[in-house]
Amino acid sequence: MSNKTLCITEELYEYMLFVSLREPDVLRELRDETRQDENANMQIPALRLAWCR
Repeated sequence: MSNKTLCITEELYEYMLFVSLREPDVLRELRDETRQDENANMQIPALRLAWCR
């Protein structure tokens, strides 16, 4: 299951993350670590979480 919710190119998605995320390093590391868990299929993508604030 993809953790991306937008139908855009990988390059554009990475750019959107770069310019829009203001995520502390510790939260990014936690998200990256959690993504590896087999039960992490309900994890919210970082970009969507940024828009929820």
